Amino acid sequence: MWQLPSCRHPPNTVLPQKIRLNERTLIMLLSLKPAPSLQPFVLGYWFVKDWAGEYEGRPIQTAPHPGAVLSVNIGRPNATADGQLAPPVSLLGLQTSARRWRSWSETYFVMAMLSIMGMMRLFPAIGEDTANRLTELNTHIGDQAAHALSAGIDPSWSPRQIASHLDRWLIKRLEQVKSPPEFSRFKAAHESLRAGQQVLAVANSVGVSRRQLDRWFHTHIGMGPQQLRDLERLQKSIRAVQRRDGDPLAGFSDQAHQIRRWGRRLDTTPAHYSHSQLSPMARYFVASDSAAPAFYL
Repeated sequence: MWQLPSCRHPPNTVLPQKIRLNERTLIMLLSLKPAPSLQPFVLGYWFVKDWAGEYEGRPIQTAPHPGAVLSVNIGRPNATADGQLAPPVSLLGLQTSARRWRSWSETYFVMAMLSIMGMMRLFPAIGEDTANRLTELNTHIGDQAAHALSAGIDPSWSPRQIASHLDRWLIKRLEQVKSPPEFSRFKAAHESLRAGQQVLAVANSVGVSRRQLDRWFHTHIGMGPQQLRDLERLQKSIRAVQRRDGDPLAGFSDQAHQIRRWGRRLDTTPAHYSHSQLSPMARYFVASDSAAPAFYL
């Protein structure tokens, strides 16, 4: 069975939650921190390995998520619910609805969980091409750059070695990609939105029209500021239910409003979900890092 961690371990520790047969690691869930210079942009590196196919055939669900996911397949690629295989290196933009995936035996991949500002800084101006879509990274940055990310990984490496390789690639990209001129004002606008300011007031505070602010958000993350606020509110509610900590109603006008949003985006209710058993993947990443998003359901 899947092995789950204790919250006593720090999130950057390689946990002994592994099953071995003939010296091969069969099942592994692991969260590692990126280099300090990347932490404003990358929330963590998440490793998922199911060499024996323990999770094969079971539905894997991911939650609506206000962030992007850069994934590198090291083993056999997983697939979407309709059977489409994940690309070797992919970029998943912001998700506004739950998604379903399938795993196989020999599945092994690592995900760089990107923050909103990480999405904008590392992969600017592709928000509308990636929101609610899993895309091949090379379509955005070219074959050579995408190949340098995946081809440099040796499957025999430890997770820490792979994380170091991702650090080097992402730091180099930060150096090579010019920051959008509106980056600082976008960041200030996002912080004001998260603090609860209305969209018009946010636009005024950063010196642009509401229409211009909306264009910035659509260009870089694929949705407007109000849509992002709604998505972050839903994500906060999911996190509160998963962790049994915080207020799942925070930001909603009332419980009926919360239930409607859950039903529309997750096809379930908070009450039903709170009484359901979390998936092993959700349970691991909930326990491994207090700052981790509610990505798996």
